[in-house]
Amino acid sequence: MDDIHFSRELLRAVSRGELPVKLLSQIGLQHLMDLCPYCRREIRAWQKEMQDSAMPRENFDLLPSFKEERSHPVLQAASELRELLALPQEERLRKVRQARTRFRSPALAKLLLAESRERVHQDPEESFDCAELALEVASHSPGMPRVVEFTALAAAAMGNACRAGGSLRPADQHFAYARTILRDHVVTDPEVLAQVDDLEGSLCKDQRLFSRAEELLSRAAMLYRLVGDEAGLARVLLNVWSTYNLQGLNGRAIETAEAALKRIKRSSEPWLYLFGRQNLAYYLTEAGRPLEAADIVETDLPLYREFPEAPTKLHFSWLQGTIAFDLADYANAEEAYLLTQRGFVAAGRGYDAALVSLDLALLYLRQGRTKELRELVETALPIFESQDIHREAAAALVLFADAVRHDALTATMVEEVARYLRVARNDPSMPFREPS
Repeated sequence: MDDIHFSRELLRAVSRGELPVKLLSQIGLQHLMDLCPYCRREIRAWQKEMQDSAMPRENFDLLPSFKEERSHPVLQAASELRELLALPQEERLRKVRQARTRFRSPALAKLLLAESRERVHQDPEESFDCAELALEVASHSPGMPRVVEFTALAAAAMGNACRAGGSLRPADQHFAYARTILRDHVVTDPEVLAQVDDLEGSLCKDQRLFSRAEELLSRAAMLYRLVGDEAGLARVLLNVWSTYNLQGLNGRAIETAEAALKRIKRSSEPWLYLFGRQNLAYYLTEAGRPLEAADIVETDLPLYREFPEAPTKLHFSWLQGTIAFDLADYANAEEAYLLTQRGFVAAGRGYDAALVSLDLALLYLRQGRTKELRELVETALPIFESQDIHREAAAALVLFADAVRHDALTATMVEEVARYLRVARNDPSMPFREPS
């Protein structure tokens, strides 16, 4: 594990009340253990003595971690989760509120938060529902261990689901509530603080508050290192490289991606590993290194077969099209783009379908295929009017369509419209500025 250091960002966060003062002693203790073999040996021996003694554990747990209590029947919580997820959201909430002894465990709250995290990219609405349900479990279980921590995490998960769905203002409100809980109840668990920083960092990234995003994500990385959570640390590094990419810092994005992937075990985190590799391949194509991206895709083909879900398959075919385009293999690029476009239309994902349409336009433009370009625009107009395409994005796409009709489209215009759509995806208030 990397050494953990104090930083000005950390000390500023403590002075602002975003992190508890007690956390500094935990970081200092871990730093001693990282640097000094004698301190490490003595502290671990002392911790073992405390585990074997009858003294209250909370008085001596200098490095607490948000772990599930071993005594709780996890299988029962899994059964309760399946029962709840089979119902509509209103019925789920009613069951939790009216129950006396069931639906009251930390294990159930933790499973719901995990479900929320798993679903956030493919189904933000269901992700929000799971997080809201976790909040209800905590709110109706005042005697539940770690109830304050679960409440804060549920609020942050609700904010993260709103962010993924493009509702940035409600997301801000949920994170403000989570911060209030952490501050007022002096939550000191590094794992909880890391998760909130991690999710709020994603929100700041989408709001294009890059300096604040990097501060939160760097802090989350330090806290994940403190508790030895390699998977959490890897997820944060993936987020950091996305922040660099949005700023056009492609070299730093690739370096960070490669560092993150070294921490992810393919055997234990196959989806996270695949997600990271896929994004690294995208960044390599943007850096003009399509052969390296093609090598990644070829190596990962067996892993893609383990995830046959439609969104994964569509992003994979999109990536294949992009690599083929950059290698001037236009026939395979067109086939992959058309397959991807049809798939996103069938799935009701108009925003992604519009982005693929722009890739197709660039392909036809490069080949001088004016007829196909005009046909593309006419067939894509219903896509541009999809409900998930916000007003500013629609205006950009209309400008693109008009340029095609008047034979005024340029590669630069297509690239600028596509770049705008990517950065403004979760920020409908971001204005589109017509290319000069």
